[in-house]
Amino acid sequence: MRETIIGTAFALALAVSSAHSQGSFPRTRLNSRNLQRRAVEAVIWGMPAVNYDLMLQEMLTKTEGKVGQAIYWGRPLDWHNQTLTPNPDALYFMVFFNTKDGPVVLDLPSGDKDGSFNGNIVTVWQMPLEDAGLLGADKGAGGK
Repeated sequence: MRETIIGTAFALALAVSSAHSQGSFPRTRLNSRNLQRRAVEAVIWGMPAVNYDLMLQEMLTKTEGKVGQAIYWGRPLDWHNQTLTPNPDALYFMVFFNTKDGPVVLDLPSGDKDGSFNGNIVTVWQMPLEDAGLLGADKGAGGK
């Protein structure tokens, strides 16, 4: 997937650059700035999906984990984890789901005085769908 996103962004930038250099676009400073802004927007827009795929590939290549299974990185990430935005101050507990074949039901545990589960359920674009745990819809009571 990351190759597709990067390839598409590169092809788009190349096509626009080629059209610009061949005189298809008027050569103005405003158009040049617009072209640069669009290239930056393409990178920013694609970063969450590329990072998601990099995390998935780290799981698939460096652990025995598979899609649909939970993976727990027991120590903060360092340079060995080749993703775009690893947080060195967090322990990652992740599950990669594929909803192509149907919906996924999460059965989340409740919290108590000794601890609780807190999580974010996001899309490949890292757009939030729901929070779970004390700050989520279940308010720490657990649920499906």
